[in-house]
Amino acid sequence: MIRWSVAANERDKELGARLLCRNAEELGVPYSWVTVMSSLIYPMEDNGFMIGRDDSGRVVAALAYTLGTMEDSYADRSRVEVHLLFFERRLRRGRPLLQAMSMAAEHWLELAAGVREVVFFAPVAKESRRLYGKFAQWQYMSEQPCGQLDFYATTPERVLEFTERFRT
Repeated sequence: MIRWSVAANERDKELGARLLCRNAEELGVPYSWVTVMSSLIYPMEDNGFMIGRDDSGRVVAALAYTLGTMEDSYADRSRVEVHLLFFERRLRRGRPLLQAMSMAAEHWLELAAGVREVVFFAPVAKESRRLYGKFAQWQYMSEQPCGQLDFYATTPERVLEFTERFRT
């Protein structure tokens, strides 16, 4: 089981950043490394960078999000933009992912900003649309420097409903 926490101090931020650096080739995002690194600045400054530790206390996962989205220059803090969700290879399928989604949705619902919407970009693919369509609504396709990306929107409540179906 992964224990998640906000990387609120320098040591935790460093551990999370080192995890991402060690796994730079496996992040599963279409962005360049420079874009990934620059997209971590705001989450780290605004308590939107979370790390996940395994039972031995080792950092094995990271989540980066911002309150606000690029669309309105981060003015509407009731919207969350997820920039990155990463797990070490052995944890990438099944329960750890569902637990992370549930944890994140619960966390966002507890924030004072009153999060009402969660948005994210994903590579354009039929498989992605089928997967993300189970808990998010496809909004549009966007041309980015890294190529075409789909833009999705959902709510923390919808994410929780989705993950609840798989709890035992």
